[in-house]
Amino acid sequence: MSTDQLTDEACGLRERKKRETRRALNLAALDLVEEKSYAAVTTEEIAARAGVSARTFFNYFPSKEAAVIGTTAEELEAYAASLEAPVEGESPLASLRRILAGMLAPTSVDRDLRAKRRRILLGEPSLAPALVGNNIRIENALTAALERRLGVLPGASLEPRLTVALAIAAVRACIEHQQNGGAGRLERNIDQAFDRIAAGLS
Repeated sequence: MSTDQLTDEACGLRERKKRETRRALNLAALDLVEEKSYAAVTTEEIAARAGVSARTFFNYFPSKEAAVIGTTAEELEAYAASLEAPVEGESPLASLRRILAGMLAPTSVDRDLRAKRRRILLGEPSLAPALVGNNIRIENALTAALERRLGVLPGASLEPRLTVALAIAAVRACIEHQQNGGAGRLERNIDQAFDRIAAGLS
């Protein structure tokens, strides 16, 4: 086996270990919030539940809010790539509808993680400020991806950011509707919200 192959394998193992640790911390945070409530959970408890040190926790997440709802860099890259290279015949708004709904769908790639995250978002209104910060990161990444897809320079057109902002606002409104006891299933409400946006943009 060549030195290059050994180096590639070592890098692969390190990246896999990082993903496993990040996932363990995220799941630990979500489990503890479900058990104790968000306000009662500390970063030290999250680290201990995941089997790592408090110092290691902060190598992965800047706060307990980020550990609970923070979207990882890998996820952001995947969402941006999906928007930049869409399904054939899919409009930008339809792509955003698919991507954003998928972020909350318990049937996505990591079912346990996303299902827990969804329950927390619907059950902990106190996470709203952190969710706004997370949404800004997502908005910036998706706006840049949509600009590349449309072939426009960054900031040269309002359309990409407006489209992304409207899509994220629709999902946030549906989540807040559920948190406040609103009627209907989340998926159905998101579908209806995007239908109304599409009609308005037309």
